Amino acid sequence: MTAPLDSDRFAEPRADDRPGVRWWWQSAVPVDDLLGQLRVIADAGFREVEIAFSREFWGDEVQRTALTAVLRESERLGVGVAMTLGAAWPIQTPNTTTGTPFSSRELQYGSTQLCGEAPSLVPLPAAFDDPEAKRTATLVRVTAARVLERNNPPSVVGVEDEKSSPRGPIRPPASSTILDATSLIDLTSEVVDSTIRWQQPRDGDWVLFAFWMRECEQGVTNFLDQDATAAATAYIDEHQLGAENMELLRRVGTDFFEDSLELNADSLFWTSDLLERFAERHGYDPTPYLPLLFAHGMSHFWLPNEETVADFELDDDNGPGIGRRVRRDYYRLLTDLYISRRLLPLQEWSTTHGLQHKAQAAYGQNLEAIRSNREFVRAGGRAEGESLNSGDRFPITRADPTWKFALDWQRCVVGGAHQGGAVRISTELGAQFRAAYAVTLGDLQRMLAKEWAAGITKPFLHGVASQARDAEWPAQTRFQQIVSDSWNSIHFPEWPNWRPLTDYWARGTVVLETGVPRTDVAIYRDGFLTIAARGVRDPTADATAPARLADTEALELAGFSVQFVDPLGVIEGVGEGPVLFAEGPSYRGLVIDERMLPPEAAEAIADAAERGVRLVVVGEPPTTDSGFANGPDGDERVRAAIARTLSMPTTVRARTMADASAAFTRLGLVPRASIDGGAVLTQWREAGGSRYLLVYNTLSEPTETRLSLEGVGRVRELDLWSGRIIPVPHAAQGDRTTIAARIPALGVRVFELDTGMEPSRTADVPQAVTHEVSATLEWWRLEVISEEPGGSRTIVLDGVGPGDWRTIDALKGVSGIGRYAARVVLPDEPLVGTQARIHLGALAGSAVIRVGGHAVGVTYLDDTVIGLGGSVVNGTEIEIEVRTSLRNAVVENGIDIFDEEPLRAHGLLGPVRIVFEHPPSSAPQEGHAP
Repeated sequence: MTAPLDSDRFAEPRADDRPGVRWWWQSAVPVDDLLGQLRVIADAGFREVEIAFSREFWGDEVQRTALTAVLRESERLGVGVAMTLGAAWPIQTPNTTTGTPFSSRELQYGSTQLCGEAPSLVPLPAAFDDPEAKRTATLVRVTAARVLERNNPPSVVGVEDEKSSPRGPIRPPASSTILDATSLIDLTSEVVDSTIRWQQPRDGDWVLFAFWMRECEQGVTNFLDQDATAAATAYIDEHQLGAENMELLRRVGTDFFEDSLELNADSLFWTSDLLERFAERHGYDPTPYLPLLFAHGMSHFWLPNEETVADFELDDDNGPGIGRRVRRDYYRLLTDLYISRRLLPLQEWSTTHGLQHKAQAAYGQNLEAIRSNREFVRAGGRAEGESLNSGDRFPITRADPTWKFALDWQRCVVGGAHQGGAVRISTELGAQFRAAYAVTLGDLQRMLAKEWAAGITKPFLHGVASQARDAEWPAQTRFQQIVSDSWNSIHFPEWPNWRPLTDYWARGTVVLETGVPRTDVAIYRDGFLTIAARGVRDPTADATAPARLADTEALELAGFSVQFVDPLGVIEGVGEGPVLFAEGPSYRGLVIDERMLPPEAAEAIADAAERGVRLVVVGEPPTTDSGFANGPDGDERVRAAIARTLSMPTTVRARTMADASAAFTRLGLVPRASIDGGAVLTQWREAGGSRYLLVYNTLSEPTETRLSLEGVGRVRELDLWSGRIIPVPHAAQGDRTTIAARIPALGVRVFELDTGMEPSRTADVPQAVTHEVSATLEWWRLEVISEEPGGSRTIVLDGVGPGDWRTIDALKGVSGIGRYAARVVLPDEPLVGTQARIHLGALAGSAVIRVGGHAVGVTYLDDTVIGLGGSVVNGTEIEIEVRTSLRNAVVENGIDIFDEEPLRAHGLLGPVRIVFEHPPSSAPQEGHAP
């Protein structure tokens, strides 16, 4: 939306604003059962389902008939329907798998050592990992080079060897074999009947290379081949969709989805015309340099943190850094082909059905994720991130080793999408290893709050699983008990509490998709984006992901919002004014912390500095070309451009990234929302004269902060729970507006600054609380409805109030619904005109609070405060209904959930307090009042 926020839409979000849910079709279940589940999903407040097919329920008449029924019912319910491209990811169809022309391809080499007197005819060596040539392969090129320093070669290991680094069947060498840069020769024309004519004499130690193209054993659709993409979509058209569903799909469909791009090659991703495309893209023939491309594990999901040791490098005397540069050119070409032959053709095909293509683009592979997302959304595609691969983990805490990496990971995805003009960036929310049946609605609320702070706008719950009628308790799961969570409405106690949370999420989506996203600072980054989801077997493996992509804490503490930009993005982002991407994130500052740059990017950086973009160069300035395509003058162009940059008054140098914030201050750059106190993150949107600010508290306790917002006008709070818009005390200071705000632990508050309105008068400021009195709760009683394989069981415990169920003998292995009842005992002093509030304390589940049988609030988090109104009197009965996760009951019934800490806290932990205030506070409640 480019217009200011619509208050009616904020109060009652539209269907498209509402969250979606991954809906796994795991096995062929009766159509009526699917339709019933669809209605339950809609009743919970989700307005988009993303059908994720499985091999057991895909590509036949039964699946297509079920799809017809679901599309018709979705149209009646106002629910959008998305679906996966096939039943596996990456895309795999019978006509694009192993044995077809369209399966993925790789390049591998074999080598023969030639020392002293060698035979005139040398047999071509087979691939070193297939010495008996059992795998069908096609010869691509033959080259040779003189060896200056021979080191141990890479070793072949089994995929079960978890100590191989990176994961995969080949372990890189400890150090590279060094080749003479002046000796590289192409001998392809000398091949005769699988032998090579070796001309004598050649002095020294030589190595002969044969390069073979073969199928990847993974057997998925070749992502570098547009014909393979077309073959896959043709199969999906005929077998997944069917002609009878085309018109329905146009009316109800939203997008075709490809999950994370988990591609595996034993060596190098390849395609039959890659050499030609390389020469076309970079202007030189890569054939002599082919040995330099092999850095094992760089084409195998997931990628290591840094590029691995290459098998071969050139001597520094004649070819300094050439290997790294040639590999960088190769990686850039892969991104080109991935975008042009996979992402964009899928988007174009999707539009023929009236849909979009949605992709979790590029990350975890040797591809440029920022550029991929930018070019993808420009073509009309939808960008998506996710919680699992990024590293967001339960419980959300800054102490988690992947907390910062997850934030930076999402900033890369969001940054690329914002640079391409997108506002909506969705997330696959909630997946986590070893968290099956332990995830609560509060966990998900806090997870999305953090991802909102990175610029994500709309969640897709991971996920809801279709249930066969004979499914074993408690659920038919998509990932057994390894990955959370396969929700269903039958056995998950928290299911009835979804609606207030989906309302809350929808309002957050409305705000974050209003106007144009703006970000203060971009950090230049050239490279791939790995993942943090590494702990399938080893619970400590996630922590082997990078700690962060950049040290941005000082920037954040000052209030600067941060994203990342790639080399081509810098070039594209330079305009006429003092910002990058003026129509999008409008970066006012750029940080360069690199030693190598493409000369085109270096020159664009200098142009940006001339136009007024504030530049901070960290450490030693770049002096060399990061690629090989520009030849000898590439380094000189980089040095000249950086010298021009450093001569500008808009540029300063900083010793470390931690000094970048102070450097920007010296340049006069002020955040759009500066911060005084607290460790918070912000998102900023502009729509005409209105600005919208989401503030996220990164700490596990409430924080007090003072915000200084760019512009002068009226400030109101947008309460995501109630849909109300509430006046906020504020003051104009020069050309900025200040507000003081208390941000809940790991929570958000959202503010509107309307510069078209005069700052509010004192009458709009809520009165302060002048008197507070506490009551007590007595005569506790707890009734628990236990979720069990044989059906529910009721447990009544008189005299039992707040406490962890694990500490109560009758509830140690119980999960389910706990209804706590207690009566209010008022103090002796009069409470005329006061309003009561309940402070719940710690909570392990989600809770509904009732007074006299009437629901007054729903909450999902610890330390929530909910207003009870003015009707609480002596003896009023308060009921707190807590719905837990399933974890403890699952463990009690002997189901292995692959977790070293299986039991989790359940129930109302407390302490619970009733407080009376006079006069009542008008601050927004932290819980939801229906």
